Amino acid sequence: MEKSFVKTILIIDEDKINQNHLKNTLGERGYKVFAVDNAQEGVDFFFFFLVDLIILDLNLPDRDGMSVIEFLRSFNNKISIIVLTKRSNIEDKVLALDAGANDYMVKPYSFLELLARIKKEFRYKKEEDEHLLTNGPLTIDYGGKMVFVNGKEVHLTNFEYKILLILATNIGKTVSYDSLINAVWGTNGQDQNGLRVFMAGIRKKIEKDKSTKKIIRTCVGMGYRMDIIE
Repeated sequence: MEKSFVKTILIIDEDKINQNHLKNTLGERGYKVFAVDNAQEGVDFFFFFLVDLIILDLNLPDRDGMSVIEFLRSFNNKISIIVLTKRSNIEDKVLALDAGANDYMVKPYSFLELLARIKKEFRYKKEEDEHLLTNGPLTIDYGGKMVFVNGKEVHLTNFEYKILLILATNIGKTVSYDSLINAVWGTNGQDQNGLRVFMAGIRKKIEKDKSTKKIIRTCVGMGYRMDIIE
């Protein structure tokens, strides 16, 4: 049987009417939809929860949407970002796309057109999302958000999964303590001691025998690295 996973959409828009409209109409189409009023809440949500697509207004009360796109892209180059804004000039569209937005729509808009563009993003991402990363005994199913060691599923918490995903995305490279903390919790999140606790939890679950002991390496004074296992 083909696997089916509910896609999560985050709306970052201070317009409550538009928020409620999208939450209702997209929810009726089977999506899990969340909405926040400002950039900071959007960034916090992004760090704490797994999101598949973001619908972003550029006119936010606390921060310009362009900087939000750049900030999100600095941590995640896979998530889909659709700009939905009143700014109709070509300069803003070019800037948003150059910053990393996947698509750009101008308000007022057609919901059916937005829905079609959302489906397009998920259709283009389907092959990538269903990709399995295999590194020695470790397998990560991106589409199902599942982790396996030697063929057996390992149950990670949301934070543990995000940490592992960041290390896997940068496989073979050392990810600094601060980069991991900022990517998972934001600038006001855990300290290095808190990160070590989560890393210990991950290792306890995935490094149970000699075949998995060398997957994650501690680079003392620098950070952590997922080594490539032949």
